Amino acid sequence: MLSGRIRFWLILSLLASNLLVGVLSLVFLRSMDQRYAALLDRSIPPINSLRTLTRELGGVQRLARRVVDPAKEPDWAALVSQMDDISNAVKAHAREVSAMELFKDTPHVAALRRISTEYDDDADHFLALVRGGNLTAANNYNTDTLRPCYDGYQVALDAAAEYVQRQGETLRVQYTEDSRKFGGFLMAFAGWPVLAAALLVLVMGLLAAGLLLAVFFPRLVVREQNAE
Repeated sequence: MLSGRIRFWLILSLLASNLLVGVLSLVFLRSMDQRYAALLDRSIPPINSLRTLTRELGGVQRLARRVVDPAKEPDWAALVSQMDDISNAVKAHAREVSAMELFKDTPHVAALRRISTEYDDDADHFLALVRGGNLTAANNYNTDTLRPCYDGYQVALDAAAEYVQRQGETLRVQYTEDSRKFGGFLMAFAGWPVLAAALLVLVMGLLAAGLLLAVFFPRLVVREQNAE
């Protein structure tokens, strides 16, 4: 009767532990899915925006080279207006990127805003020279001022992109470590029946050893009891 009750409670405990392991695994997997979704939401939009900003910025600089060579660009006047529009769009886009949550409280905010304002001012000055018909001065200004500012802009964008990548790598490593720890916990928790069986075997072995000792060496047992 006692052995049957023990087996019943052991089986019930095993079923309950398996159910608990399943529930914990489901909760953990859902949590990981949500955290990875949050990681993608934080990382992908800034990366896409930085790529778009880099492409637009390169477009402005290419237009600057074309504008100062009217011999090869019969419709260069239209390019001036196009360059002005894209330059303004680049500045607005840079402001949007610097305001993203991922860059909050980082030096990239100030760096992007400073370089975007500086480049927009330089582009406006360049276009003013072009509209004034002073193409030689505009070409020199592009070489001496606008292009170096463009290079600095690219450095700021590359630094921001590297920051986004590092943030993603840090979170990925953290999630991997959390998964490893949780997997170890589940293995230890799910393995309790094995530990219980080993403990039961140990107890039964000790009881059997005591019984054999009492049967084959009764004097030794009596002597130990008298000594106590």
